[in-house]
Amino acid sequence: MLIPKFSGVHRFACLSLYRALLRQCSPSAGSPPWRGETRALVKQRFRKYRRLDSPTQIANSLKAGYQTLDLLGSASNGNDQDANKLSTILEQARQAKAKLVAQQKRLRDEKAPKPPSARALRTLETKRFEEKTRVRHPNTPSILNRPRLVVKGIRKVPVLVNARGLPFLRIKKPQPKNLSGVIRHKLERRWKRILRRDRLTVELLFAKDEDAWDVLTGVQEPSAWSRHYQLALTEVNDQIRESDEAAAELAQKMWNIVLKERVLAEEEEKQRRAEADSLAGQD
Repeated sequence: MLIPKFSGVHRFACLSLYRALLRQCSPSAGSPPWRGETRALVKQRFRKYRRLDSPTQIANSLKAGYQTLDLLGSASNGNDQDANKLSTILEQARQAKAKLVAQQKRLRDEKAPKPPSARALRTLETKRFEEKTRVRHPNTPSILNRPRLVVKGIRKVPVLVNARGLPFLRIKKPQPKNLSGVIRHKLERRWKRILRRDRLTVELLFAKDEDAWDVLTGVQEPSAWSRHYQLALTEVNDQIRESDEAAAELAQKMWNIVLKERVLAEEEEKQRRAEADSLAGQD
């Protein structure tokens, strides 16, 4: 059995009817206001029924389409009765659409809200933590004041992290937003210095060529072209070297803190075990 929607003759008949309906309800200057609304309704109905497979439903739909085509033609030719009938059909369609929209809205309002997923809860908690840690608290002690001799609960040994050459101690996750900002600022400053060093290195070569040209032509300049570039290059190299040395010194201090924290954590663990054994012996 041939399915109608796969038949070329059926498709040609449907498309011909579709084009004829669109031509009848195409709006133009001085045309009735229902033309544009009818055109939108025709498109909506054809999209809705384009996948019909039942021969009976297809026949009824085509019959309704041809009746609508006759109604549009009669209303366009000035038949007031058919024009009023068409206006009634459009009004019923508008009411049905408004009723459907109201019903869907009521169902959405009555539907219980879906609980957020575990991932959404983690994302929300991370955003709250970032907003809370956006600015460093003025009373927060320096990380170099560790290790603390007394802590509440089990001591958490910090982890020494290398962020592209910049050391810092990670106590726990998520990372405070102000710490991320400081790290990003320092890394951007170092990268800008590296770019400036590379640019000055190239420009120094051109400056040396200018000095060589002055020697050949016998031109006497107040100072050599390459002197200023060399001074600037030396300055930026010193800045990079000093920042790297400071980072290495800071990394060593932080590593010493990690070692001391490990010793204290082991001692506290032994003490907890001894107390647990003592309580078990008393029982």
